[in-house]
Amino acid sequence: MDEVPAKRREGAGQKFAACLARLRKHCGVPWVEATHVEQDRQCPIGDARLVLRTLSERQEELGLPSVAMRVVRPEGMDSRPGSRANRTFHDYMKASFMRREFFVALLGGEAPDPEMDPPLETPCAVLAPHLPSAAPPSTLCVSDFSVDVGELGWEDRAFEIFSASGFVVVESVLKLHQCMQVLSDCDKAAEEIIRNEPSGNRGNGRYSFGKSSVTGSMLHVPSYAKHLLEAACGTLRPFLDLLFAAGDGGGDGGKESALPASGFICTGGGGDFVVGGETDFQPLHSDIHVSKAQDVHLPPPVLSVNFCVQPLTNDNGAMRIIPGKRDASAAPSPEPGEWRRSRLCPLPLGTAIVRDVRTIHGGTPNYTAETRFLPSIEFASAAFRATNRSDKFPPPRCLPHKLYERLPPEVQEVCEELAVPKGSSLQAGFWKRTWKRADHA
Repeated sequence: MDEVPAKRREGAGQKFAACLARLRKHCGVPWVEATHVEQDRQCPIGDARLVLRTLSERQEELGLPSVAMRVVRPEGMDSRPGSRANRTFHDYMKASFMRREFFVALLGGEAPDPEMDPPLETPCAVLAPHLPSAAPPSTLCVSDFSVDVGELGWEDRAFEIFSASGFVVVESVLKLHQCMQVLSDCDKAAEEIIRNEPSGNRGNGRYSFGKSSVTGSMLHVPSYAKHLLEAACGTLRPFLDLLFAAGDGGGDGGKESALPASGFICTGGGGDFVVGGETDFQPLHSDIHVSKAQDVHLPPPVLSVNFCVQPLTNDNGAMRIIPGKRDASAAPSPEPGEWRRSRLCPLPLGTAIVRDVRTIHGGTPNYTAETRFLPSIEFASAAFRATNRSDKFPPPRCLPHKLYERLPPEVQEVCEELAVPKGSSLQAGFWKRTWKRADHA
């Protein structure tokens, strides 16, 4: 802006400031590359750096890659610098776009080898761009939060991780055929849910199975009961027993309730899904707020077990979660870029994410063409069940008796309250809504 004539400087400066203000509100994109020539007289490098720095700060604020700056040397311009066609050193359109890396990024194909982005102040040679339609790597080292059920003493290690972070990743919980059956049923349900609520019920393109279901649960779906409920109460049972036996439970408030000897009950099955092409982040949140008496470290008042019936990647809408953080109202604003990138991925198919629902978490963009499903089974501690909190208990009768009868006794024990009485029918299905919902919980 220093080279703008004095009589035009004020107006040009106002327009430039307005441009920067718009960039600070930019919605963000998966990939930004800027091409420039240091000697450019139409757009001086100093002004360009200010624009790109502002855009980079906004990208990082949104948890997206910063701007990659590609500096073209004079000999790489479309015409000779200083010539009649290039007196202002601004003739580099072909140098910007007529190159292999751009067409690979635009049209797909084998990606070029990535290179480090230099600071915006540093001139550099040609850089390979960031891949388009891709999220930056997760800031979580997922292996630090993971165990495998095939490992000796996995439940003890899982307890240690959960106690410290509020969640744990347990691999090898479901087999391939189980995942495929649940995935197929989720896909069928999603077709009807999306048809009933095109705009989503947890934000644009995001859906809660529980909110969509007439029963508030998905346990009327046979694969949920057979594969997920049995897996959660069977394969994961050693860990759940440790978890719900820990701590003081928060007391029962002087109220009584018939509870299984296990110290916990199943309260339903649900989960969420996000359609392909959804580029918005879901705000960070906790799934429940409890009284001070119930807000104990362990056991968790409410526990959710999410199942990966598809591999979770950086790009298909993996959950982001903040280890050890429960108070969503205390989250910094704007949200730190590190938190935006705190994704639970990559996770292999068949993995379970066991989490205290108070731990703050949120959804991430699904840059792929496929819907990402994350079905779940939910549990409540004995102490929390004993509160008889009116918005949670008794849980709805959502498990058909014929499915309940097929469950092993140890599973029946924790979901007895969910079973529809013998001889009674269950009206299952999905709500049809015509209004827009703004909630994200």
